[in-house]
Amino acid sequence: MYTKRGHSVPDSVWNDPEFRENHFRHWGELPKIDEPGFELEWILPNQKDVDLSLELLRNVIVPRIADLDKFMDAVPSKQEATANQDNVYFNKVFVLLRFGVRALGCLIPPPGAPIAADKLADAIVDGHDASSMPTRFRIDGQVAAGYVFTDPDSEQYREVAGIRDKIGAVIAKALDYMVAHNEDDVENIKALIRLTHDYMCHYGMDRTACSSLRRTWNSGLDSFTFDNSVCKMPRYFVTKRVMYIQAARLLHNSRFMSANELAKDITLKLSRLCLSLYSEVRAHAISILESIMSILPETKYPLIPSFLAELDEKEDSDPEKMIGALHVLDTQPLRRVCMRDWHYFPQLALALCRAQHEDKPLVKKLIMNIAVTQVVNLSAPMPAQTITEPLLGLVRALGSSLVPSLDDSGFEATVAQGRAKCDESYQFAQTENTKLVSSLVDILRDAGTTWRFAAIAGYYVDYISSASLSPEPRLMGTLAENLTSDLVLFRESSAINLTQQLGIIKHRSKLSFPDIIASSSRSDVDLGGKGAQALTTLPFTELCERALADGDTSEAALTPYLDNPSTGWFTWPLAARVFAVSQQGGALAYGKIDPECQLAYEAVRDILFSDGKWDRIAKLFSQESSRSPEDDNFGVTRAAFYTQVFSLYDCSLLELAWPAIERLTLDIEKTGAQRAASEMIAGVLRGSKHWSRESLEKMWGLVIPLLSTAFSKLRPDTLRFWQTCLRFAFARRDPRRFLPLVRLIIYGNPFDPLSEAPFAEAAKIELLLLLINSWDWRIVSAIAASKPRLHDALAHPYKQVRDAAGILMYTLYSAEYSVSYTNAELAIDDLARYGATGRDFSHWAGSQKTQAFIKEMASRVNEWKADHIPSNEGTSNYSRGSKTLLTFFLAGFSYSSKRLAIEHIPSILPMFSVLQEQNDDEEVARLARAVMQFFSQILYTAQMSEGVTSKVLALLEESSNSWHVITKTLPLLCTLTFSNRFSLSREVRMKIVDTTALFLEHDQIEVRQIASKSLSSLVKCASSNVIADINVKFSAKISTRLPRVRYGKPPKDPAAYNRLVLTRHAGVLGLSCLVLAFPYNIPDWMPKVLVLLAGCIDDPNPIQSTVQLTFAEFRRTHMDTWHEDRKRFTSSQLELLTDMLVSPCYYA
Repeated sequence: MYTKRGHSVPDSVWNDPEFRENHFRHWGELPKIDEPGFELEWILPNQKDVDLSLELLRNVIVPRIADLDKFMDAVPSKQEATANQDNVYFNKVFVLLRFGVRALGCLIPPPGAPIAADKLADAIVDGHDASSMPTRFRIDGQVAAGYVFTDPDSEQYREVAGIRDKIGAVIAKALDYMVAHNEDDVENIKALIRLTHDYMCHYGMDRTACSSLRRTWNSGLDSFTFDNSVCKMPRYFVTKRVMYIQAARLLHNSRFMSANELAKDITLKLSRLCLSLYSEVRAHAISILESIMSILPETKYPLIPSFLAELDEKEDSDPEKMIGALHVLDTQPLRRVCMRDWHYFPQLALALCRAQHEDKPLVKKLIMNIAVTQVVNLSAPMPAQTITEPLLGLVRALGSSLVPSLDDSGFEATVAQGRAKCDESYQFAQTENTKLVSSLVDILRDAGTTWRFAAIAGYYVDYISSASLSPEPRLMGTLAENLTSDLVLFRESSAINLTQQLGIIKHRSKLSFPDIIASSSRSDVDLGGKGAQALTTLPFTELCERALADGDTSEAALTPYLDNPSTGWFTWPLAARVFAVSQQGGALAYGKIDPECQLAYEAVRDILFSDGKWDRIAKLFSQESSRSPEDDNFGVTRAAFYTQVFSLYDCSLLELAWPAIERLTLDIEKTGAQRAASEMIAGVLRGSKHWSRESLEKMWGLVIPLLSTAFSKLRPDTLRFWQTCLRFAFARRDPRRFLPLVRLIIYGNPFDPLSEAPFAEAAKIELLLLLINSWDWRIVSAIAASKPRLHDALAHPYKQVRDAAGILMYTLYSAEYSVSYTNAELAIDDLARYGATGRDFSHWAGSQKTQAFIKEMASRVNEWKADHIPSNEGTSNYSRGSKTLLTFFLAGFSYSSKRLAIEHIPSILPMFSVLQEQNDDEEVARLARAVMQFFSQILYTAQMSEGVTSKVLALLEESSNSWHVITKTLPLLCTLTFSNRFSLSREVRMKIVDTTALFLEHDQIEVRQIASKSLSSLVKCASSNVIADINVKFSAKISTRLPRVRYGKPPKDPAAYNRLVLTRHAGVLGLSCLVLAFPYNIPDWMPKVLVLLAGCIDDPNPIQSTVQLTFAEFRRTHMDTWHEDRKRFTSSQLELLTDMLVSPCYYA
């Protein structure tokens, strides 16, 4: 059943001669479906067609089935079976049966439940099985799809069904025959596999064809609309829609057929071909088997054990069979089952981990791919969540609306039944999980396990861990032992797994014992709209400064820790999570361990506290990367492992591990030792979060002297390790937790501008910058109170120090800013006073001290300018101070907030404009150009944009500027105008255009050329009135012709003549701007402008060259559309322009 031809009009109209002659007049007409002339017709089988089909089946298909069955019963010898004539015979029969099966799919529905009433929705989606279809589109049963025979009791139905069963039986027999007697006949086996696919999956419609029809219909659906359920679209797309719906019905029915014993038998025999020695046969068989398992899900479960058995180590193990089994296990149907079903997932995981007996690269690659896919997508068993009363009420109301007969008792019984089922599934998964972990531990402990498969086992252990399951002691002991394995992968995997397992122990211990320090120190404080005043009477921005100055017993030091760094910057919340300051005493942070985790805790403890363990850990984890030294980076995963270890086992473990840590830290010559030391100390610092006061004092007594030595001997290749170490430790931690370390960085070895060790001083600045980047506004006052001598680095002789100082100074002063409203109500009221857009926090001039410092820097640079001698080639204080000042402002665009930069750069523009032409120092010129470029690209507010623009205009209008400064500033003014064109007033924009136009009469031709380009860009965004004014203005400038001057003789009045040439050149440049601003169209005024420019072609240079370039560019941009553009000109204008636009010919 299908539709007739899908022309855009019905056949009666299509065949009309008058329509064929005038078909173009009907383009775009969209007939309605309900119109009488739509004439969408179906091709339906009549009785003759049905009789012919049955006759073909009886006289062609049935005899071939019998002949094939008889041929296979003869069981010929292998030589006879492989004869050429027999191969041809097999191929013919298989192809014939294949087309017969396709015809049978249109005669009767697939075997299964009887066809229900025609209730199919229009939108049946494609999927692997019914469970993958959205609920709103799912119909649990077959539907009407235009089958010829639908009555199972009719004689024709039973006849057709019998023929189909005969074909299925002969397919099953042929599969056995080909495997047993003809396994080398690849082409016939492939033909048999295709026949099997059509028998099992093809019921009137192929999945690929249905997808093609769906794509065609979707393209029409995206192009046309529906109006009140009336479709208006070309008849062709409507036809495709009808065909797609019919195809979707047929494909839908194939998803709901039942798998009888014959289908299961065929699937089982087909699975043997998936293990064939020939890759072509395997590929075809696996593809067909995947389609069968998608349509008949129940056929896949008996196949899993047989494919898993092929991965076991046996005497007759065949790598080709392993490859086939792995490919099958990687198909979508089996992959989903083995990831979700705990009946099969443990079996596959263990089979993959134990399949290390085969060395073929493809086998190893497939094993790794399957394992990674599983690991990424699997999850540990999770218990059913408790249903809340509101959710239970919602479900009860929904259930009563769907099933009116469901009363309260029935609902409770249904919920209880579902809960019991979930609990049963969880218990089973939990039991299997325990068994799997135990088996994986055995694999990890087996000395014969290779690194590749041990890594796979480690990945599985990592991802099946869950806080709801207690860690397994044997596993924990094995992982702790593998920390000192000779294989890098073992060590890294064990560290990752232990990190997660120790986190589970900590989590369960806090839940089991809320009174331990790790749990009791945390609390949620109600701020009550008072902001930081609810925590302390001191300004929160000064807490760290006061704690450093007043000591550990001061109010600032005893105020609860607030670890979230963003809390309070803009506004304080109603409540905040804080942590109590460590108390006196030697209580352990985790003094009690969850009873179910106690054995695992002790297993790790016994190994980590064993003699020499940390010496071996330090030695192995400090080994440098086998690749280049640049690839030997700080390991965050290793630092996280140390964090969990020291957090759980407290200061006693630190005392045991400290000799190894100290030895690594003092070994400054080895990069790997410094990296490993930084990772361990990062773990110590971060893991001491809940330690007691006594433990913290011991820790700081060990750490501070060692870090003081390490920081004084930093090298360029080790600085990055210690920077990452501190960033890792400081992340989301209150700075007052690290007061001894902060005191060391700020006061321990302060910056010395007179030092001759540039890297050492730059490293000190980098550490200060790290503090600001970690804690921002909370640490600024503490650093400022130390009064670092950054001002003296303004003209430091070393670039490394200057750059670091410039960035630090800008970051330090910009971080002073914080809004810190006491509560959200005050913030809302304040923002409401500034209009609908709220208050603008994008710019801030800084505190009075900051403003004075910036002015002092600029004034010092100006003072040094007087003593600057260009011949020194950039070695003067002026050049060095200029670089530092430029770096200071560049930091605002590259590293920090732009608040200070956009407030202070306008006042220093004259200085920066001069620095752009610092010819004796290219670096100064480059930095100045970068600052000016960034400055011009900022999107300013409406209030600031006009002030900034006026500063730039004033800079251009200064008579003291050299022409070099003007050529650099004009493009920036143009960029500034484009970036803020919507916030600039009309008067300011006109002033920009007028100022740019003035420079067309500048004495220096380079200035005139740059001004011409800038004006052309401005004209593109100008209104028609502005363009008209420019046209009139510059047309008047060329109205006065130049006096005739004889060749070789000077003009009578050279000064007047030169002024007139300059004026006419300005006029030509201005009109050229208008022409070049419209490269792809011809406005009404352009023909007259071109005629005026053509009249200047005989003027002396640079007027003549400007005219020539203008017409050359006009010809280039209008070449493709000149056949249309020439209509905008009169005949006289075209005649005049022909000589200008046509290149001269040598032979003319």
